[in-house]
Amino acid sequence: MVIVNVKSLVYKSLMAIPEIKQVSTTYPDSMTVFPTAIYNTSHKAYFRDADQQELQTAWTITIDLFLKEGSTTIITNKLMSSFGDMGFSSDVGDSNLADVNRTVLRFTGVVDNVSHRVFEN
Repeated sequence: MVIVNVKSLVYKSLMAIPEIKQVSTTYPDSMTVFPTAIYNTSHKAYFRDADQQELQTAWTITIDLFLKEGSTTIITNKLMSSFGDMGFSSDVGDSNLADVNRTVLRFTGVVDNVSHRVFEN
């Protein structure tokens, strides 16, 4: 059983938001482009069948959103809507760092690798 590639789904979802100017999986040496979204994913088996095929996978998606001026609310709402529509639950926090606004979004859900549907764990 091949698990659903959620990492590529995250990338496509971030690129679909025109306000985000840079998308990466690593932090740049210096931030010069804003808004920037830096993301990572992690996953673990949630349910295996008798043949040890991973039928369901628990995923965690973390997105750090950085903006030089203004509020991250519009982009945050778009991300919450996009991942919420897919079935992921979310929690959001923020912190302001040296003249840069930062919002941390975390999405969690269990992906059924057969039906490709997401449900909350």
